[in-house]
Formats: sequence, structure tokens, C-alpha cells
Amino acid sequence: MSSFGGSPPPPTRAHSPARNGTTTPTPRSPAAKRYKSDGVGDGPAPPRVRTPTRSPRRSSQGSPAPGRSPSDRFIPNRTSMDFDEANHALSVVASPQRKKGDDPAANARPVEVEFRRAMRSALLPRSSGGGRRSSGGADSPRSPPHSASKIFRFGAEVQNRPDRFRSALEVIADPRQEPGNDARTAALARPVPTKPSRILDAPDIVDDYYLNLLSWSSSNVLAVALANNVYLWNAATNEVSELLQLEQGDCVTSVSWAPGGSHLCVGTDSAAVQLWDASRMALVRSMRGHTARVGSLAWNPVSRCVNSGSRDALVLQHDARARQHRTATLVGHQQEVCGLSWSADGATLASGGNENYLCLWDAARSGQAQPGECAPRAIMRQHQAAVKALSWCPMHRNLLASGGGTADRSIKFWNAHTGAMLHSVDTGSQVCALLWSRHHKEIVSSHGFSQNQLCLWRYPSMTKLCELTGHTARVLHLAQSPDGETVVSAAADETLRFWSIFGGGPTSAARRKGRMRDMRLSSVGGEMSIR
Repeated sequence: MSSFGGSPPPPTRAHSPARNGTTTPTPRSPAAKRYKSDGVGDGPAPPRVRTPTRSPRRSSQGSPAPGRSPSDRFIPNRTSMDFDEANHALSVVASPQRKKGDDPAANARPVEVEFRRAMRSALLPRSSGGGRRSSGGADSPRSPPHSASKIFRFGAEVQNRPDRFRSALEVIADPRQEPGNDARTAALARPVPTKPSRILDAPDIVDDYYLNLLSWSSSNVLAVALANNVYLWNAATNEVSELLQLEQGDCVTSVSWAPGGSHLCVGTDSAAVQLWDASRMALVRSMRGHTARVGSLAWNPVSRCVNSGSRDALVLQHDARARQHRTATLVGHQQEVCGLSWSADGATLASGGNENYLCLWDAARSGQAQPGECAPRAIMRQHQAAVKALSWCPMHRNLLASGGGTADRSIKFWNAHTGAMLHSVDTGSQVCALLWSRHHKEIVSSHGFSQNQLCLWRYPSMTKLCELTGHTARVLHLAQSPDGETVVSAAADETLRFWSIFGGGPTSAARRKGRMRDMRLSSVGGEMSIR
């Protein structure tokens, strides 16, 4: 076919020699294509018009390609196919400048080669056995050996990949599948009773935030101060006895058991510190030194000395065994001292005052100093209200928790060694008392207006595990049983409520079962009077 005006044919259509008028048209078989590419034929090759690369159409009359059977469609033979090699061939992007036979990975950057290797290792896991036949007929050194077995097969399970071939793209750890996650979930899901196990009547208990009227001894005896009386309740036998009764007009302002559980220290509104023998129900000694009421007491678990805090802003240290009982005077507060607590190792004393101070004192310095010459090692002024609630963590030596009053409403955690504040939580109400659990990383706090509740917190996240309600007035005092499982709360509604919120270890289950059986046999109606 000729073109108009002698111009060359359009470039979008390739022409055969028959259309140039030099030879007769013949089918374009593979043999004819090889014949033309080798330059063998009759006479010089006719001029060709360069056109864009295009795959030649297969003629229906041509001979089939070697190695394939004639068919109207392609039916794959899975036994002779290599899916990994086919996937690799499809993943290589063809480039117009790349010649036939060039290795696609020869000119690639090392970063690209490593990335492709990592992707193949992560997305196409291979077994350790067998070899791989590359396109060149030899084993490729760049790809790891793998099994030539079928991808989908029935029979034995596919072997897992060895650990030494683990890919860097794999997920190293999944928090939902960590071995310890079940234990943490079980700990968070530990059942916490929200109802009190027992309620005792405590008439005439003084409604004063600055006093400390509750203490539980190591011998399982609870001391409660009611007006000018002190009563002892034996938790094992449910017996109630009256320890003392002050003169008319005087009032008990603080109580604290000695570490041995046989002696009780009592602070009075008349500025006296009395030591009583609970077994003989007798007064051992009365110690003077303060000029105002004694609202807080704390025993040193090592030296067996007792410290007293008073409205006169002083903290005195007494040794009842010595002739001169007053061994040190700690000066640092400006208003009433309403909170005292010794660390478990007896090295640091924490004191809280109505001027919003939290002071730390060293036992070594207070023991060697003369009266009136001991100053606090550190003073923390971050609280915005009176600091009464103090509690040392039994699991961390220098971890101290403190709670502020109505204007502060926060629980703060301190490093007692450096004096740094670690954390602060706004509770939304007045913090009256704090207690750490001895078995779990938990802390319980008691509050005032408006809920009058107890809150159980998970440390260090300070997640609120539960709220314990039931009191109708602010919960002023907390005390913990010797086994660390039960907490008793005393509130201005003149009731004592026992809460089994601190679970014990595995060995405490039998003990708890026997104690509950004794309580059911001895109590009538679950409520009784402390008097």
C-alpha cells in the first residue's frame, strides 16, 4: 500500500517487507524472526522506519513456541512453576534503558538490595531445606535456599523458620501477648469488697482534723480514744476493755502503740505524754515538756523512743527508760504539728504542720543534739494546706506519701533522700489519712467533704481501683491490722468500719477463713458498740 505524496508511513504502524514492495508477504514465524535478526537473506535489508517498541502479534498460522503444546488458552502446570521466582520477576520494575539480559540487582544501591532482602525475608518466609534454581540455572548466592515444595499442600505441617533467620521487620513484642500481662490483669482485677466486714459504734469520738485517735498494735489490739477515755478492742476475742479515763475537762488527743504491742502512748489536751502498760492496765510514766495539747505521736522502731508533736509547734523526743526522758527538741514548724511518722528503718522522721510544711529529720542528728538545737534536714512547702496524712512505703525505703487539707486536696509522693517531689494527684477533697499496702503496690486514702469516702489507688500510675462509701461524715483516721489485710476507718459519724481491701499472700487464705468463722460466731448482727 502506498502513501499519499511519497511521505513515509505513519510512525504508529510497523511495516513488513511485503508492504515496501521488495518481497512477498510470509507469515512471521519465530524462525523468520531469527533469520532477519542474524542478517542472512537475499540482498541488502530494506530501510526500516524506527517505531516505538511493540510486541509483535502472534499469528494463528505460526508454529508453536518450543516447549509448549498448542492450545487456545494457557493452563498453568504448577509442578513446573516457581512462585517465588515469578513474584520476584513481577516485583522488578522494567526500565526502558535496561537491556535484555541486564541483572536488575547489579546496578542497585546497597540500601535497595538490603531493603529487598529484608522484605523478602519478612513477607516470604522460607523453610530451611532444599535448593533454589535461579534463572541462570545455578544457585543464586543472594537468595537463601528454600524448599521447592508446593505452596498449598495437604499432609504434614510446614516447618517453622529457624530463629537465626528472624527478620528485623517482625514484631519483637506484643503487649497483649506478654507472659506477665495475665498476672498484671489478674492483679488489677483482684476482687475488692466494697462493703465493710464489720461496723463498730464509737460514740463521743472527737471531730477534729488535727488529732490522731486510732492505733492498731502488733498484738492485734485496737486502741480508740473517745472523749476522755481510751478503749481497747481485741480483734481475736472481740473483748472490749477500758484502759483509762482522764479527769473531767481533759481530753485524749492522740494514741500510738509501741512496736512490741504491750505499751500504749497517750497524748492529752493538758500537754502530757503518758505511757501505759496494756497488760496490767497501769500507768507507767507521765512525761512533760509541751505547753499545749499533744496531737500526734510516733515510735521509732529501732531506738524505741517516742516523738510527740504539739500545738506549741515543737516535736519532742522521749526515752521512757532514761531518767531524763527528753532527749531532743526538734524545731522547724511554726504552727501545730498534726502528723508524725517514722520510716521503717528508723532513720528519718517525717512531720506535717498546720503551716503547710512537711519536714524531714535525721535520727542521728536528733539523737546527738541538745534540746532545742535540732533543725530539719529538709522542708517541703509544696502543700497548700495542713499536712496531717503521712505514710512510708514498705516496699521502697525512701518513698513517702503525704496528704493535704481542704485547700490542697492532693496526695504527693516524695523521695525522702533527695527531698524531690515525684508525683502529685488531686483527689478533689480533703485528705485525712493515708496507708500503704504491705502486699501490693497500693495505697488507701480517707477523705472529708463531700463524699466522705475511702479511695484505693494503684501506685505508681495512681489509677483509682475503687471507692469505699458508707460513712456519713469525714473519715478522720485509718489503721491497719498486723497481717496487713484489713483497714479500719474512724469517722466523725461515730462509727468504726472494717474493710478487707488489702489482699494477703497465698498463706493468708486459711488464716482469713478461720478468722471470719470466729467473727460469725462471736458477733451478733454485724454491729456492736466499742463500749
